[in-house]
Amino acid sequence: MHTIDLLRGEGIPAKATLATVFLAGLIVAVPILAGSVMAGWYIQNLVVVEIDQGAIARAEKTIEQYKADVAQKEQKEKEQAGINAKLTEVKSCLGGYVQWSPVVETVVREIPTGMVMTRLAAETLQDRQTTTVKEGESSRPANVMISKRVLVVELAGRPGGDYDNAVRDYGERLKKSAALASRLESVIPSQQGGELGEIKTTIHTVKLVFKPAA
Repeated sequence: MHTIDLLRGEGIPAKATLATVFLAGLIVAVPILAGSVMAGWYIQNLVVVEIDQGAIARAEKTIEQYKADVAQKEQKEKEQAGINAKLTEVKSCLGGYVQWSPVVETVVREIPTGMVMTRLAAETLQDRQTTTVKEGESSRPANVMISKRVLVVELAGRPGGDYDNAVRDYGERLKKSAALASRLESVIPSQQGGELGEIKTTIHTVKLVFKPAA
């Protein structure tokens, strides 16, 4: 039997083999598998996005719910910071001031018998002192102005009475008292004529000079 090939070999299909069948199936299967994997990834990503969006929505709802509380908390923290700053400032200034309550209590309690207080005042005394100033590795003496607190106590007794010794003892008692012993630098008594109402008498002044660190 003779085969007449009018197409000169170009129209005769090749014989199918196991390898060609497998290759053809592989060519068809790969795109299908790839498409399935991509579809699976796409669906998985959609689920993840949906979950994340739900979490974001819940977080935004929670934030909105506690927004007022957060603002109040920030305001309280701001107020607390201001209070702390003031406390720090007060603490830094305490060293330069005298706590007068126990001082005044002692001053009044120790007033000599027969005398009355006619005046009580607080003053500041500017005193020049010599100190050492460092300049690099050397030092030199220098005069500086130091502020000292002074409590002025004026006492008066009956006209004609002799209260000089009583006032001196008063100053000594104050210097040894628990409230003033560590604070006082000096006690300066003086006297001058004055009036107690319409009565002429002697006014005794006692100046309590406090140490600069008091």
